[in-house]
Amino acid sequence: MNCAECRDNLVACAEGLLDRETLLECRAHLETCASCRAEYQAIASLQQRLVARGQAAAEVSLVAPVMQRVLQKQRESEGESFMSKILKHRWGFGLGTATGAAAILLIALLTLPKMQATAEEVMTRGAQVVAKLTSIRFRGELRTWPVDNFGYINADCPFCPIELWKQFEPQLKWRIEKPGRVVVMDGESTVMLLKPEHVAVKHPFRTTSAFDTDWLQQIANVSETISNELDNARAKGWKLSLKQEAGTDGRLESVVTILAKTTVPANDYEKNNWIWTADTRRVYRFDAQSGLLEAMQVYLLRPSGDVKIFDLSQIDYNQPIEPGVWTLELPADVSWVQNQLPTLTNNAVYAAMTPEQAAKAFFEACSRNDWGEAGKFLVESPVPNMLKQKLGGLQIISIGTAFTSAAGKDQIVPYEIKLQYGTNRKWNLALAKDQASGRWFVDGGLP
Repeated sequence: MNCAECRDNLVACAEGLLDRETLLECRAHLETCASCRAEYQAIASLQQRLVARGQAAAEVSLVAPVMQRVLQKQRESEGESFMSKILKHRWGFGLGTATGAAAILLIALLTLPKMQATAEEVMTRGAQVVAKLTSIRFRGELRTWPVDNFGYINADCPFCPIELWKQFEPQLKWRIEKPGRVVVMDGESTVMLLKPEHVAVKHPFRTTSAFDTDWLQQIANVSETISNELDNARAKGWKLSLKQEAGTDGRLESVVTILAKTTVPANDYEKNNWIWTADTRRVYRFDAQSGLLEAMQVYLLRPSGDVKIFDLSQIDYNQPIEPGVWTLELPADVSWVQNQLPTLTNNAVYAAMTPEQAAKAFFEACSRNDWGEAGKFLVESPVPNMLKQKLGGLQIISIGTAFTSAAGKDQIVPYEIKLQYGTNRKWNLALAKDQASGRWFVDGGLP
């Protein structure tokens, strides 16, 4: 694309009216041509001012909801938009540069009928354009601990990078990774590696989700996620809002914000510990031209002020994924653990325990370094070395009364222990009941 061709397309580019092929050619030219880039920036600046003026004067978003619809029809019938005509013939009008057309264009826009796209329309379109994906890759960051569960959040943690690759066709494969743990489903089996401990767990079968990756898998299924958000908003009365913003490259973005409320009570133990137990403000950023979701942010709603906990900054659709992504490189000294409770000859004794008794028996076994006994309360078998190093020789200070979280079926047992290196830990042990054996096992909450 040469300069003349590029300048003929600048307005349509800024308005989001170009087809994908022409858009890519135009952007490629702008990267190498300072003169055309300056012209484009002037047009983008003009649009931003019109948005501000138009919203103040008419309380409507002028550029995306009005211009996109009206100008699209003019381009279909005439091959040239109204704004394109003004800018193309601005010298004849005596307007000079692109910014000189602002007055005439603003007057023309303010005389148009009120035609404002809704948040639901933007979301619906966003779901439609990604209804058929062959692959997706996204990168972002989450406030969590690097080695903790993929769904765990903590507003007081620093941001931790997180990345997902997912292939839908010809065969489902996926990989999710952060600094402390990685899961790979290669089409045949699913393996998780805890990096610091050199511990791995394997499901010898294909999975659509595993090891607490559900919410990330939901985001990867973009069309379904957007549709579900709309359904939840309608059913639960979540508030949706829409605004138009110019991105860093001058292109228009349709920004939909959803205030999502969980049913978990404010005083519940699990409240705000997981994405799905938190009250959040979710911000979806769609390209105004293509309708594609380009970015997403999630803010934790707290009385002291909202805190950004998740920032999805890069999404690549239908791009080839290197085959090596589906291969998990394991350390030479990796320890494999069985993700199931051991079989016991005296199972009835343990099945009869209360949650408090099970918690006490587990911690007492750790205090004696009796890992055979402690392993009866863990699905990880054998007991990982890092857990032995941390809990071996501990001292029990107190075991509290179990309670149930509204967010799940686990029994939560408060405890306080003193670790062998002198640190006191006061926390809550989550115990789940194995349906096959009827025994309680540790499901989370270890120091």
